[in-house]
Parts: sequence; C-alpha cells; structure tokens
Amino acid sequence: MHAKKRRLKFGPVSLAVFSCLCFFAAAFLFLAAGGPALADEQKGRVVMVIIDRLSLEDLNNPALGTLPRLVRKGGVGLLNTGTAGIRNPENTYATVGAGAHAIATKAGAFAYESVEQFSVDTKVYEEFERRTGYTAKPGNVVVLEIARLSRKNDGLLHPVVPGILGEQLQAAGFKVACLGNADWRDRPGRQVAAIAMNRAGIVERGYVGRELLMRDPSFPGGFRTNYEVLWRKWRTLKDADFVVIDLGDTSRLDQAREELTDAVFQQRWEETLVRAERFLGGLAADLDLRHDCLLIVSPTPSSTALAGGDWFAPVVMVGDGIAPGSVLTSPSTRRPGIVMNTDLAPTVLRYFGLAVPVTMSGQPVTSVRVHEPVQFLEELWQQAFFIHNFRAPVIKTYLVYALILLVVAVLFILLREKRWAQKLQLYPLLFSLMAFPVACLVTPLFGTYSLAPYLGEIVAVTALFTLISLHFEHRKPLAGFVFLSLTTAGLILVDVFTGATLLRQSILSYDAMGGARFYGIGNEYMGVLISATIFASACALSIWHRRLTLVLTALLGLLVTVTLGMPGLGANFGGLLTAVVAFPVTFLAFAGVGFNWRTVAVGGTVFVLLPVMFAVYDFLWGRGGQSHIGRNLFLVFQEPSVALDIVKRKMAMNMKLFRYTIWSRVLAAGIGGLLLLSIRPVGVMRVFRSQYPYLFTGFIGVVVTAVAAFLFNDSGTVAATTATVFGIPPLLYLLLREI
Repeated sequence: MHAKKRRLKFGPVSLAVFSCLCFFAAAFLFLAAGGPALADEQKGRVVMVIIDRLSLEDLNNPALGTLPRLVRKGGVGLLNTGTAGIRNPENTYATVGAGAHAIATKAGAFAYESVEQFSVDTKVYEEFERRTGYTAKPGNVVVLEIARLSRKNDGLLHPVVPGILGEQLQAAGFKVACLGNADWRDRPGRQVAAIAMNRAGIVERGYVGRELLMRDPSFPGGFRTNYEVLWRKWRTLKDADFVVIDLGDTSRLDQAREELTDAVFQQRWEETLVRAERFLGGLAADLDLRHDCLLIVSPTPSSTALAGGDWFAPVVMVGDGIAPGSVLTSPSTRRPGIVMNTDLAPTVLRYFGLAVPVTMSGQPVTSVRVHEPVQFLEELWQQAFFIHNFRAPVIKTYLVYALILLVVAVLFILLREKRWAQKLQLYPLLFSLMAFPVACLVTPLFGTYSLAPYLGEIVAVTALFTLISLHFEHRKPLAGFVFLSLTTAGLILVDVFTGATLLRQSILSYDAMGGARFYGIGNEYMGVLISATIFASACALSIWHRRLTLVLTALLGLLVTVTLGMPGLGANFGGLLTAVVAFPVTFLAFAGVGFNWRTVAVGGTVFVLLPVMFAVYDFLWGRGGQSHIGRNLFLVFQEPSVALDIVKRKMAMNMKLFRYTIWSRVLAAGIGGLLLLSIRPVGVMRVFRSQYPYLFTGFIGVVVTAVAAFLFNDSGTVAATTATVFGIPPLLYLLLREI
C-alpha cells in the first residue's frame, strides 16, 4: 500500500485519440437525434374550467358524481403550482397564461368588461386607452394593470411574456373568451383574464362583471356565483375556440375560511361543489369530447393546504388524445401523475396545432394509463409531501452532525490526539458521513412516510453500510473505502439506468412538490457520484496500481460523464461540465501526464465539445421531449442575451445558498480544515502525499470537483458540499490513523 507510485504514461497522441473518440461518440448521438413533428391540427375547442383551491381529497368526495365520472373518462394529475412569487391566485393564474413562472401581485385581479363604469364620468375602455394606448371594443375584457404586470415580469431573470397564450391563439385566428369572477366583498377577483388575455391585456370576448353574482345571505360575504346567468353567458360564447371559465365560489369560501367554524365551512364547501358539479355536467354534455377538450384546473392550493406544506392541486383533462382512466404527465416532469402549471398553455396551443413559443418553459401534457388513477395519485402525493416537508430537517440534522464531526477531527489532528479519537469512536463516525448518501438512496425501498420510523430506518441503514465498510477496511486497508464508494456510485448508476425510482424518492434528492427538478440526477447526488467515482479510483490504484486499473477507472469516469450528460438519463448539464473538468484533470494526474499547452488544448477541446454535442443532441430531440438543457439552448439560439440571464440566475441562487444555508458552513469547515492541515502539523500532508500518492491525487480531484460544481451549477454550494463527502472525511480518517 505504501509502495512508490508508478507513473503510467499516456502521451499527447493517446490523448488526441481519446478526444477524437469522444467527438465521434458525441457526433453519433447528434446524428442519431430526432424529434417528433408538431401534432396535426386538432379540431374542436378547449374549455378550461377553474375551480380554485381544490385538493385531491375533493375528487373522492362521496357527495360528487360528475367530477369522479370525468376523472374516469379522462386523465387526472397533481399540478405543481409554482410561480415567480408567492402562491396566490394572481400569480398562479398569470403563470398559467404565460406558460412560465410569472408574477402579477394584485395587478392581475383588476380586469373589467370594457363598457363597465370606471368612475362617475369614465368608462373602463377610456381609462384603458389612457393607460395603454390601446382601444378596447365593446365585448372586450381588459386588464387595467397590464403595464404594471408586464413591467414586473420584465425584471425577472427568466423570460416571461404575460398574455402570450391569448396572443398566439389570436394571431392564428382562434377566438378567445373568458367568463366568471372570484370577486370577494369589495375586492376584484378577475384574474381569469390573465389566462386568456393577449399581450396588450385584452381578451376578445368575455363577461367578468358583478352581473354574474347573486345575493345569498347564507353564503360568506353575501354573494355567490349565479349559475343561471353564467350558463346563459356561456351559451353566447359557444363560437369561441378557447374559453376560460372561473366558477369563483371556492375562491370566495377559501378567503372566508378563518371567519367560519369548521362545520359551517364544510357545509358551504359541499354545497358549493355540488353547484359547480351541476354546471360541469351541463358543460360536459354541451361539448363533443371526441373532438373538444375540457380542462378542470385548480391553479392555487387552498390556504389550509399551503399552511400545511401541501403545494399540489388537482387537474383533470378530458377529451381527444387523453386516455380514459389515466394520469397526466409531461416532458417537463417525466413523472406520471405530475404536471407543471406552465404545461397548460403549451397543451392548449398544441391542441390547436400551434408551435409552443420559446418563452414558455412548459411542454404539452400527455397521459399514461394506470390502475386506479386517484389512488395512484394519493400514493404519489404521500411520497412528495413527505420529502417536501421533512427533507430540510433531516438533511440539516445530518449537516450539523457532519459539521461537528469535521471540526472535532481537525482539532484532534492538530493536537495529535489519536487516543481521544479512538475513545470517541471517531473512525466509524467518519465512515458514517460517507454512508449517509447511499442510505438515503436505499431507504425508500421500505416505503415509510412517517418521520420517526423513517429516521430509525435511515440510521439503521447508515450503520449497516458503515459496519460493512469497516469490516472490509480491517481486512485490508482502503478496501472499506473501495466498497463504500463503488457501492454508492454503482447504486446511483443502476438506479438511473432502471428508471431512477430511488432517486425520485430519496430525501437527499430533488423535491417534486417544490418543483426545482423532477428527473435525472439532482445536484446533491451529482456531487456524490463524481467524487465517489474519483475516490474509488484513487483507492483502487493505491491497492492495484496497474495500467488495467487505470483504464477501468477511466472508463467508469467516462460512463459517469455520459450518464450525467444524456437528456434521457442524468440530464444534469452543470454536472456534465463538472465531470468534464474533474475526471480529465484527475485521471491525467493518475497517469502521470504533465500539464502543458498540448494537454490543456486537448482538455479544453473536450470541455467545449462534449457538453455542446450533448446539448445539441437534446436540442434536436424535438420540442415535445427535450430536457431543460435543450430548451435553454433553443432559447439562447432565439435570444442570445438570455444566456446572461441564465448565468445571473444561477449566480444569484448560488450566493443565496452560500449566504443563508448550513450547506455553506459545512463546505467552509471542510475546505478550511484542509487549508489548515496543509500548514499544521508541519509536514503531515507531505508525509501523507509520499505514502499515499494516488489518494493524494484523488483528494485533489475531489477538490477540483467541488470547485467546478460550485461554479457550474445553480445550487453549486449544495453540489460542492456533497462532493466533499468522499474527500474530506476519508482524508481525516487516514490522517488520524497516521499521527
């Protein structure tokens, strides 16, 4: 183990050949890529009915008949309700209409029929023209605050065009209308217009005024939707191709929730849903669902759901192209049962055979048949809810544990207190830090979604992997590290190639309810995967320092790189860039290749070429199946300045995480400890480098991984911290053994 490191030479010619192989492999992927053409133009119409503040539980209400029947006739899904701000109706409705995470604040609720009275001597159309320069016609609905709304979205770091859905439909000759309101007492609630309006803030036809309401002394606020008037207005809009109808009463009830006793609220809620169902039944009968499409959407979770940490809302889609008894999905999520609110506008456009604008981040909704769709969604909701609400406390506990352990280990090394390290059992504890990621990956197999049992399981699995690793380590030095790092990397890769079932459910992975990522390898496991691969290679070369070992470890690094870059697998562009930097630097150092202008030129070529080829491959995959990588590339091609916005957004997220989260504290403690140990005790790192040359190179590779992960990822602080899991703890373990 302490034998002098053999330098395995690979010259510039070999490197050039390797670079060419990478090029031709990527070129093959480029040429093999294809994309589905736009769907054939659909005939019929699309009606979107808004019943806001619903929950999945409402679809199983025994008092209802029409909603469950429509669910059986079509598809149902959980709607991710994210916006560019808080989850309120103004923002969620504007997001649906923009097909991108938008913000509207109160500006989105101020819509009026053009002939309504704005003030004593002013009509709405006159005030609208004063504010915008556009002339509204009789029958139009206008959003008075469109200038403010547009200005707010212009300031975001991602492209948002309020009204783009209505704009595209109108430009193609389709008629658009909106109907209904969610007015509450004296406050307008006409955000329905934000879905149907064009960029000027105009909906071609519609009714959103107070004439749609009726007095009801038993209803909170004294007014509720007049369904007879609503039905008559609907009949006048039957020639419209796309109609958005807001039933309104569920929104009003949710706003009155704190004023009512639970019994009264529940009674009014049941009555409201029954009335809404009657209207839905008539509407469904009025449509030809062989050609038409009916969307039932709840854009905003209820106030009670939001307070309880539930950010999903239900969505139902019935009509041509949606399989009966199915769950909804889309390329945005690649998760059967989950769709984005930004997917709804692209779905409407694709239904009419129109292209999806690049400013829309969503993609058209499709369906997947499952047994018992609502039960399927309930189980999916349970998983997502548990991860969303308990992910932070579990990971924070681990990070606090890691922070304390790293600080204590560094202090013991500085004080040369090997005896106290043994008494405190510091060695197995350091192994447990490395075992935690794989334990988080395996624990979902138990199917536990209650905090106390889950914590018991994750502690038990972490202890099991720690004990197995220590067993191998006692039999042969470094064998325990090889087992743990290869097992971690291997399980991640196997899971990715078999559908990423464990990654989707791991508490250390992404949060579907939060909506930052839904598929592939998240930044947490990306950092773990790259660093575990590098560290496993370093340990293997230290034990079996042969050319074959280096070749095998290089192939493993190439496999990890391709996996991270493939849109259908890892789909992590920041991870791909990190791997393209970390693996070549580390393996060239393993091989003893000096860094000169030739190796830098070849490495730079690979760094630029490989990610570009993967991105182009994804770009050509087609608008119906791209990952976020291909969509961003398409956006940059359309508007190059967007690239700067993407960089700014990633930097802003990185700085936020670095300044305000515990991830940065653990990262700073680890890196600070390394810097301190490079100085004190005097000579300890020099001795370690001479005794473990490959391991020392591996640690350098892990540091390179952490730096690259920090620079190339929007949550780089997280990725950099997880990358050090297979760098700093094993280094401290070995230094404690040697002092």
